[in-house]
Amino acid sequence: MREEFKKIKHKAQVRQYKITSPQGCSKKATKGYEKFMNMFSRLLFLLLSVIILGLQSFSPLVFAEDSSDQNDQNIVTKSPQFPETSTYKLQVGDSIVVTVEGYPEYTKDRVPIPVQPDGYISYPLIGLIKATDLTVSELQTEMQRTFSKKLPSARVFVTLMQPRRNILVFGAVEQRPRGNIYVFETGQVYLMHALAASGINYELADLTKIAILRDGKTFKTINLNEHIESGNIDIPLKDYDVVIIPSIYAQRRIRVIGAVTTPGYYPITNDQISADHALKLAGGSKTNFADLKKSEIITDTGNIPVDLTSENGSAMMAPGDVLYVPLAEAKISVVGAVEKPSQYVITEPTLLRDAVAMAGGLNEEKANPKKCILTRANGTQEELNFNLVQSEVYLYPNDQLRILERTRIDWRVLSFAASLTNLVVSVWLRYR
Repeated sequence: MREEFKKIKHKAQVRQYKITSPQGCSKKATKGYEKFMNMFSRLLFLLLSVIILGLQSFSPLVFAEDSSDQNDQNIVTKSPQFPETSTYKLQVGDSIVVTVEGYPEYTKDRVPIPVQPDGYISYPLIGLIKATDLTVSELQTEMQRTFSKKLPSARVFVTLMQPRRNILVFGAVEQRPRGNIYVFETGQVYLMHALAASGINYELADLTKIAILRDGKTFKTINLNEHIESGNIDIPLKDYDVVIIPSIYAQRRIRVIGAVTTPGYYPITNDQISADHALKLAGGSKTNFADLKKSEIITDTGNIPVDLTSENGSAMMAPGDVLYVPLAEAKISVVGAVEKPSQYVITEPTLLRDAVAMAGGLNEEKANPKKCILTRANGTQEELNFNLVQSEVYLYPNDQLRILERTRIDWRVLSFAASLTNLVVSVWLRYR
């Protein structure tokens, strides 16, 4: 081919030498020039064909991509995701980054877009899009479809930021100094993850009533052993779900009320407990204020009388029962120079001033506040100054408080006595 091209070129040069002027151009020269141009065009076409075939052999998918792009503008290229998030459903609190290829003004690859509390994300140009309960790929497809309506050539890439799940676990678990909130940096947190991280106290935990609270309400209650044996799918948790592992003592409580030192609820380890043992758990009865002979055990089926002073054994209590110790009729006596001397019922130790107030207060004309006699139930007496100890001394059942009267001078008697004395002295002096 090169030799043929040289021959054509040589002939053209020879013919050029023969032409001495434009008027001397012959028909042979014109035909030779046309033949040369035809041959050059063929060579150029052949060269381009070889180049195109070579490119097709190295990248056979180029034209396929172009043709498919013309037929379908909604192509979504999968962005790399965390392996565990391929089927992960987006939740409130997740964050994503979005890249819009060819439109940097709509790209948010440096500022994460959060999933708002209502489940939507807000994005420029396309507005609000529902994100919750969608996988990352599904959200990417939805955003691509919406973008294509306004920017046909745009390609959208969505990437999930490493999610953080905050799960609270309470109850029969290991207590941590910083609280019982556990942060999981994974796509989805399941109940088994939370239980394993919390460190269950198996000696105290009641695994038959594990509760999951969501949005302030009980979402589900499970028996962990039955759940594992049944082979059911693990339960997925959401951000700020609360898992409560109750204690075996939570449902084994009795209550002691009435005239006891410390009324309240008390856990028991056995299925039953005696009433006198329950009384000891509450610190015993209030001395002189409790009527132990008329105590009662309150159950779901009725009241059972019990005498806690008896040594022949006490009635048994089960979890949920209530021991009631009634108040005894405790009385004190307030007599002497008070407005209403009498006996008064008390339900607890009573201050000196309160006892006097119950009796109507001191008799201002007769009372001598500096001299009060307090007689205890055991017979001992003590003399008190009411003004000094009225807020310090207590009266107990069967005590007696006597307010002494002040000493008064009867001037009439004194005058009569003086007159009588004067008369006697006068008579004695006269008849001496």
